[in-house]
Amino acid sequence: MFGKANKKSRSGLTYFAQSSRLEGSLHIEGDCVIDGHIDGELSVTGLVVVESQGEIHGRVVADQLQVEGRVEGRVQCQRLTISATGTVEGEIVTDKIEIFNGGQFIGTRVKEGPKLLENKQEEAEEV
Repeated sequence: MFGKANKKSRSGLTYFAQSSRLEGSLHIEGDCVIDGHIDGELSVTGLVVVESQGEIHGRVVADQLQVEGRVEGRVQCQRLTISATGTVEGEIVTDKIEIFNGGQFIGTRVKEGPKLLENKQEEAEEV
């Protein structure tokens, strides 16, 4: 039981409590639950759940994003789910999107990939 190594390594769950605030860039291997406030860039290899009190302002890159709170900024994920209490405002790149009754999406959806987002950012910097 204690001597056997698990052949398939599993990353843990990262949790940001309601009282936490992070500013800057963060990369997480595994899943992540946000109940606090993040300003900056968040990159996650798994699922990101933004709880009802959670907020993200900035860029989010994840496999899956589930929003019950608020996300403002650029989002890139394979699947985006916005619950009845969730709000996403900004530009998103996603293959699949699901918005429950009461959930809000304010912005634009780009289905072609992250290169389009990068091109728009370069154009904005040139102006």
